[in-house]
Amino acid sequence: EVGLSVPDWPTTYGYQMFEFPWADMVGGIFYEHGHRMLATLVGALTLILGIWLVHKESRKSVKLLGVTALVLVVVQGLLGGLTVLYFLPTFISLLHGVIAQTFFLVVILIAYTLSKEFCERNHVKDKNSSLVMVFLIAVYMQLIFGAWMRHTDSGLAIYDFPTMAGSWFPVFNESMLSTINSWRFDMDLSNVSLFQVLIHFIHRIGAFFILFFMIFIHFKMNKKSHHYSNTVKINLYAMEIIVGVQILLGAITIWTAKSPFITSFHVMNGAIALGICFMLLLRLSDLSFLKEK
Repeated sequence: EVGLSVPDWPTTYGYQMFEFPWADMVGGIFYEHGHRMLATLVGALTLILGIWLVHKESRKSVKLLGVTALVLVVVQGLLGGLTVLYFLPTFISLLHGVIAQTFFLVVILIAYTLSKEFCERNHVKDKNSSLVMVFLIAVYMQLIFGAWMRHTDSGLAIYDFPTMAGSWFPVFNESMLSTINSWRFDMDLSNVSLFQVLIHFIHRIGAFFILFFMIFIHFKMNKKSHHYSNTVKINLYAMEIIVGVQILLGAITIWTAKSPFITSFHVMNGAIALGICFMLLLRLSDLSFLKEK
């Protein structure tokens, strides 16, 4: 709710980025301007990384990854500015979040290609790698639906959990909508539409799909647990814990009527879940092509 606390861009109330008075960084301005300053730092570090990879790295594929990361962070910054200039339009805000997650994955891949584990491991494609890739795509799509829900103000379009507007089996009719909007009126919130309720419902169902999909992967990989290294096993267990925590945080977000701290933790943990899923996929995949000079 503080995304427009600073109404101009690329300046901040007419000041250049680092000229804005620290004493004026209060309330929502602290979060919005602080976000911009951190974004600038990430951009600068990505520029340094890209230049270093292009000049020092012998592998063309890794050089390309460095350039890709730089392009993504520039696009991300521009989209961040456009969200302000166009007053937080849903599509641009959603794309801003999608590019951020994609950038995160590219940076993880760069870090992995530079790691000791990558250089020393035997690059053989595991039979379960395709399954994990589908799971990663599902998590990625779930984060997109989460962002869509957030930017359409649908986070409390269904106000209770595990029931939905008091029912275990929602019917998505005017009676259900009336129940929801009656609760929102009591909470001093604006009315929502059935479309917003549906967006929320899709995100909620997606969470359960991911949970059962993850359990399926666990049993598939557990059948050949002796085949996997301790690193892969730890990665799998970490993924299960983080995804479990993510679902719990989603429930607590509802129970606390979108507490800012819990909601922010939910978003952050979602990114961590995506990163850990991606690491598991990398460890199960044949990445020998990234060794070629």
